[in-house]
Amino acid sequence: MCSYNFPQKLADIQYSLSKNIIEQDSFKNVHTVAGADISFEKDNCAVAAAVAVDLDDLTVIDSKTIEVKLLFPYISGFLGFREADAVISVLRELNNEFDVLMVNGHGIMHPRGFGLASHVGLLMDIPTIGIAKRLIKGNYKYKGDNSLKTVEFMNKSVGACDRQKCISVGHKISLKTAVDIVHEASLFKMPEPLRQAHILATNIMKDKIK
Repeated sequence: MCSYNFPQKLADIQYSLSKNIIEQDSFKNVHTVAGADISFEKDNCAVAAAVAVDLDDLTVIDSKTIEVKLLFPYISGFLGFREADAVISVLRELNNEFDVLMVNGHGIMHPRGFGLASHVGLLMDIPTIGIAKRLIKGNYKYKGDNSLKTVEFMNKSVGACDRQKCISVGHKISLKTAVDIVHEASLFKMPEPLRQAHILATNIMKDKIK
């Protein structure tokens, strides 16, 4: 009797799809940046939020939320299979177009080079940046003397980290541009599009629980 290794099948999908990720800028100018985040409840009910921000003055120009049921279980390293559909669904509710998307999750800075930001970017065919609070376990090396250090995995630069966040290419963007946009869009520890999306999703979930 043959055994079915579910995590390995998922990993194989990630390895295969990671070959399609573009690590170069696919745009000339960035005017609007969106952020997407999800707030959870115990029974896998969640609120997905998307916020679009004007990069010039960081004002919110559009925001949407939806309630979703996450049917895929949480498995470390496979967040894209659980959350990508919810992120895409709420982004499609936005009235304003955006140039780049920030996702609360990793991009290519992932053991198989295909985190949530890459998952969403590839499915939507849009430039995405992955931003997470910590690295997934892996054999990473740090380079540089600045507070924002380049992160290497298997002799390849896959992202940059400081004490507050880890930045990586999701899709259709270079690491340098991703870091520059995150810096330009930040007033606090997290860039404003993601910070606003997190606040919105969290507040809606709190109201829902009440």
